[in-house]
Amino acid sequence: VNELVIDPSDRFTLYLGSIANGLFYSYDAAEGWMRPRENYLREGRVRAVAVDANDKCTLYVSRGQKLAKSTDCGRTFDTETYVDPRADVVITDVEVDWFNGNTIYVVNTVGEVLKSTDAGATWTTVYSKGGFARDIEVSNADSRILLLGTAKKGIHRSGDAGATWTEVLDKDADAYKNLDGVENVQNLVQTKAGDALWASTEYGLIRSADTGQTWSAVPLITPPSGVGITALAVDPRDGNHVMYVAGSTVYATLNGGARWETEQMPVNARAFQLIIDPEQSQTVYMGLRSIEE
Repeated sequence: VNELVIDPSDRFTLYLGSIANGLFYSYDAAEGWMRPRENYLREGRVRAVAVDANDKCTLYVSRGQKLAKSTDCGRTFDTETYVDPRADVVITDVEVDWFNGNTIYVVNTVGEVLKSTDAGATWTTVYSKGGFARDIEVSNADSRILLLGTAKKGIHRSGDAGATWTEVLDKDADAYKNLDGVENVQNLVQTKAGDALWASTEYGLIRSADTGQTWSAVPLITPPSGVGITALAVDPRDGNHVMYVAGSTVYATLNGGARWETEQMPVNARAFQLIIDPEQSQTVYMGLRSIEE
């Protein structure tokens, strides 16, 4: 598994992007899986999937340098909704503005953010400071707020839908200078209300309670910069309920990290994706990779 997404308007519908076998989807909470008819999406690595919160039949899927779009619940796809002209550039994430579904954001391996305001017909670059852009989040508190996680330059924040950006996780700032590896951000997650943001970094976990303007380190059982965190999830309804996986152990907290419970991985594999069901927090989905990958 490379990507795992729950449809924001239907918690029983999940989309799975695989490493080598394209896209899969489920309409029954992962009891059964199907594949699209589109040959391009039946092979290769699918890195990102995003569903329009206001139209569950509109979804975007990235594979390599291309972004595909479907407006009929995956029956057909336009596989060239966006194509990066550089052969060595890969799309790493895609997000749809929940307030205005015509606004789409794409990020890539050369640290750029591209934006479309016409549902993918045209694109403009709104961020190009480099740093291998891994993850972009449209804040659930205000869709004009964007959080960009990078592999080398920490977290950048925009409060005006990408027009201007601020580096909010500057490794050289006093608040973060002792957090070795914090500039290498792997994953960003948030609650449904957007009142709590969590990020996994090479240092460990950090969290924000002010839509990403400031961040604080979270005490963990594992030592800072110890075992790498490979998967992270926050309960959509409770920002203090968080789970992550490091090595062969699953960690969970119900009080924002004041106390952690641990459990061994249920299988001999590496966790790469975690999702807590938005209505039934006892239900958790874990996407796996083999140990060798």
